[in-house]
Amino acid sequence: MKRNKFCMKIIIICILLCNIIITPALGISNTLRLQENISLVGQEYHLPPPQVIDMSFEESIMRRASMRNFTDEPVADEELSTVLWAAYGLRNDGKMTVAEINGAHAAVIYVLLEDVYKYNPMNHSLFLYKEGDYRDIVGWQYSAPVQLCLCWNTDIADANFGSAELGAVGQNIYFAANAIGLGTVITAQGDSPAITPVGIPENEHGMGVMPLGHLEIDYNFKYRPMLFSLLPRVRFSDTSLTTALEKRDEVTSWESNSISRKDLSHLIWASYGYSYYLDESNTGVVKRHHTVPSAHGYYPFRIYAATKFGVFRYIYGLYNIDLWGLPVISFLLPVELGDKRTEIAQATELFASDAPLNIIIVLDIDKTNQWDDLSDESLRWIWYYEAGAAAHNVLLQATSRGLAGNILPINDKESICSLLRLNKEKFDPMLVVPVG
Repeated sequence: MKRNKFCMKIIIICILLCNIIITPALGISNTLRLQENISLVGQEYHLPPPQVIDMSFEESIMRRASMRNFTDEPVADEELSTVLWAAYGLRNDGKMTVAEINGAHAAVIYVLLEDVYKYNPMNHSLFLYKEGDYRDIVGWQYSAPVQLCLCWNTDIADANFGSAELGAVGQNIYFAANAIGLGTVITAQGDSPAITPVGIPENEHGMGVMPLGHLEIDYNFKYRPMLFSLLPRVRFSDTSLTTALEKRDEVTSWESNSISRKDLSHLIWASYGYSYYLDESNTGVVKRHHTVPSAHGYYPFRIYAATKFGVFRYIYGLYNIDLWGLPVISFLLPVELGDKRTEIAQATELFASDAPLNIIIVLDIDKTNQWDDLSDESLRWIWYYEAGAAAHNVLLQATSRGLAGNILPINDKESICSLLRLNKEKFDPMLVVPVG
């Protein structure tokens, strides 16, 4: 009897070793459903290749929407693979699908299924972090077959820059999920992150949770462009979402000192504008979504464009259209005439003075306490997430337009406030995106 048990153990070990060694060599994905009573913590599971998303980047960003109701239908391995690669995957050129923030990558993604996994972008794989189903504990706000937990490594980034990078990761999850028929929403966490019960390492901190699943109500978008915009209309390009993610580049020099009005319109719109689609997915409510999500729907940012001709504030809409989906009047409001790019460069990086366009992302603190006070400086990471999402959109839109840029932290916020004629006690400049 003892001999039989010993032989069975040897057979199980041999099967597991073959699965580890042979399966990846054959290009076959390991199943994510583990046998009962066999602990495989630390085991790596290779994901299938991600799908190529042919949807144009402009359509992807126009369709971005926060969805909160999901069916019990499982998310297929290929679908999960596609979303994770878009979120934070490794490209063929060795770069990630999101740009570095403040010179580093700090994002960490946990994937909650029937057990807890950690995404490894280097191998495009998951490894089992902890056994047990934590989806309804961690993702308590919205039940879904998959819960994606966005965290950052505190040894690499602080809360603000870690959250800014996760803003880019979150945008990619939105875009990819929508394009393949899934839905998601970002739910930010407070002082005690929802992932705490999982027991992540001390040098990692939870920022938000994004449920992922098939929708109870399908998307229902109708193309209704903003007929009253004073800026050139945003056009769909031939650049797919996958191509934009693969080709996005960060540069520190530009061939030209100017930017066309069409390019400027596309870039400034991508940062914080309204969609050209009306969303009628929810009966009785018609919305135009912004290109980024916002905590509590506050949308407290001001976006500025600085060129060699001056500094202009982007007015993306004159009134709240969330409930009716009315047309939007958008335009650039002059703030300061003359070339001020050198002043921006002195507050960030010197090469910003050569950029044809600098987009400045500034938080209006008074707009962060409309019904729930999120204005305290200790909560500024919430708004860095939104700023990072806006900056990431600009880089992807630049790629679609045959341009390139960078994301810069602001070292001298007081100087930027002075340039923009803002009270430094009421406004917090967060990021600058030089592009051209």
